[in-house]
Amino acid sequence: MKQSVFVTILITILTLELSPQQAQGSSRYQPTDKMRMETRYVIQNMEQIHYTNKPITEIDAQEFIKNYATEFDPNHLFFLQSDIDHFIERFADPMSFYLRQGNLFPAFEIFDIYQARAEKRFNWVFEQLKTPIDITQDGYYTPDRKDLPWPSDAKAADKLWKQRLKFELLNEVLSDNIEEAALCTPPACWNTLNDFIFSYYNRVEKRRTIPELLYNIGGAIEDAENTYYVLAHPSAMEPEEKSFDEQVEEGVLNLKKRYKRLQKMITDIEPFEVQEIFLTTLTQMYDPHSTFLSADSMEEFTIAMHNSLVGIGAVLAEEDGICTIKELMPGGPAEKSKQLDPNDKIVGVAQGNGAMVDIMGLKLRKIVKLIRGKKGTQVRLLIWPAGTDPSKRKTVTLIRDEIKLTSNLAEARLFDIPINGEHTKIGVIDLPTFYGSGDPRSDDPSTTRNVEELITKLKQAGMQGLILDLRRNGGGLLLEAINLTGLFIPTGPVVQVKDTLGQLNEYADQNPKMAWDGPLIILVSRYSASASEIVAGALKSHNRAIIVGDEATHGKGTVQVIFQIDRSILARLTQPKMGAAKITVQKWYLPNGNSTQLRGVESDIILPSVNTYLPIGESDLPHALEWDAIHALPWTVDDLGLFTPDTKNLLTAKSLDRQASLEEFSYLKENIDWFKKKRDQKVFSLNYHEREIQKNLDEHFQEERDVTLKKLSDQAYTSQDILLDIALEKELPKKKADDNKPNFDIHLREALRIMADWLYILDESNKKILAETALNAA
Repeated sequence: MKQSVFVTILITILTLELSPQQAQGSSRYQPTDKMRMETRYVIQNMEQIHYTNKPITEIDAQEFIKNYATEFDPNHLFFLQSDIDHFIERFADPMSFYLRQGNLFPAFEIFDIYQARAEKRFNWVFEQLKTPIDITQDGYYTPDRKDLPWPSDAKAADKLWKQRLKFELLNEVLSDNIEEAALCTPPACWNTLNDFIFSYYNRVEKRRTIPELLYNIGGAIEDAENTYYVLAHPSAMEPEEKSFDEQVEEGVLNLKKRYKRLQKMITDIEPFEVQEIFLTTLTQMYDPHSTFLSADSMEEFTIAMHNSLVGIGAVLAEEDGICTIKELMPGGPAEKSKQLDPNDKIVGVAQGNGAMVDIMGLKLRKIVKLIRGKKGTQVRLLIWPAGTDPSKRKTVTLIRDEIKLTSNLAEARLFDIPINGEHTKIGVIDLPTFYGSGDPRSDDPSTTRNVEELITKLKQAGMQGLILDLRRNGGGLLLEAINLTGLFIPTGPVVQVKDTLGQLNEYADQNPKMAWDGPLIILVSRYSASASEIVAGALKSHNRAIIVGDEATHGKGTVQVIFQIDRSILARLTQPKMGAAKITVQKWYLPNGNSTQLRGVESDIILPSVNTYLPIGESDLPHALEWDAIHALPWTVDDLGLFTPDTKNLLTAKSLDRQASLEEFSYLKENIDWFKKKRDQKVFSLNYHEREIQKNLDEHFQEERDVTLKKLSDQAYTSQDILLDIALEKELPKKKADDNKPNFDIHLREALRIMADWLYILDESNKKILAETALNAA
């Protein structure tokens, strides 16, 4: 097998310096020598190491400036169009010169104007909240304005903000979870009141003041003990029923507190945060996965990459001013709860049975400190579920735990599926990631060894067909993806990799040993990415498996490498801890020469899915690299006699019949239609009575859905767990289903039926061959 070795190029920086007057400008934020050095390093690496080899002069400076302004003002409410025009006129032409000099003057100048606009707007908001706001009159508002123009002038901006305040107040009054506010004064105070001003937690509007550009997985710190405004826990006091006017008055008070908090947050933005936003906006003009990480962010990123950490096991990001769950770590408390999903928003945090704290508008780093804690301690999260009405809330209780590698191990179940009066045994292996030590000599758990062990145990239990579930697998180690593919093919190519210089490397399975040579289905979704796509694509190219699931996988066909500036020659010139650049340097290609970029791996049999209508694929990201193809590798396809010319067509037809007739697919399609309707709703009524009626309709719909789901769950197939030896030794806890939300996996059920159909076709084909052989012998 050919090996790919990427050599980091050390670059000698030779640039002209700007005059002190040009370097400083008028901004009150001044770049340090460290910032200038980091900026020059990022620019030269992007120009010379990034996969596209694109010089900075080819970046659309006008788009870059608009994107940077949008990072601070995503809903186009603070800046005026004249501000944007001024930024472009002033900075677009000389932008490449500024960047190559490491001069951050444009970044800080634009941010200064943003701060001034925000301060002026918040003072305007406080004045508006002094007068009554009528939420019973007709009117409409579009909360998501990212694709709409900035206001043309101050008058137009005032009109938008009046609508926004009315929209926010409506959401306050409509929320299910209004509770009494209380002033908590814990015994030990290690911070000031100003750092912890919280109000009610029922927040609903979409807003992002600045992006944190950082995601975190829970770690361990002591519970915060401070003096701050919090929400009284429901068990602590009996909430009084309030009149409509009292609810409005309370909502106005909450808005005042929120905007005070946002005002302080924007004032407290630090220069390194501005630099990080500016440089990441630039790197993402090349592709969506290249970023700049400040020293602080790099530290958090390193924590996220560890295999052992304490917390809830969720990757968090700031979106529109709201803490959003981007990913659930397999085996972590959040994933095990079965109550959280990607894109759910966290709007409140409570320690144990303590008071719920509103976190709307807080910096992500502060939110993470509230969510983190000691192993075994309880944290309660107030969740705004993804895709639901802005006023919808639910509380999820989690126990913080250490997330070990054993939580990411492959798991297996053996299902008993009735078909044509007989019972068929089908194995399912759930693979959450491609893990391993990277050292073939290590005895640590690895994907390939664990899956091979599970296959052996499944075969001993009588397995007739195998389903490999990669629906939540976002990737992992390339070597494990290659070796895993080898468990199902005799030998042959798995993937090709092309680097920045255009050099190709081929990776192949050269071990003729096969762990499973029977029927194989790969179950995928739009969340199946990177290494998952390599496995699915290779097995499809070899005609070794049938791909079932969403229309296609995620479509991430690129590789990123982190270049830590401290490890370069530049580290000798400065003492402060430096940041890092994460840069796209390679692309994947399947054995047939097709890239997985953008298009992903297409399913042979498509199942209806809400993922089709979610912006979660690579193709939904701006500046994603284009799809392309290279030459196919020569190899002999051996389908092991598992396919007839019409196998896939027959299986597809049978699946489509079930999708058109079974109640569970009617349930699924109704949910998808409801989601599409909510997704397409861009404009919201500003009339309280209209919104209340719609909210009640939505709740009634969801109640009906829950009743139907409960009924369908009675039809669940029986199965038994097949555990790894290491899992048995460690006595890992089994995942518990939520009694209030039955686990009814429609996609997995259909994959099981497809496999049962396939086994029946093979059995009938074998019977026919045997009969013909006997006839010829006679």
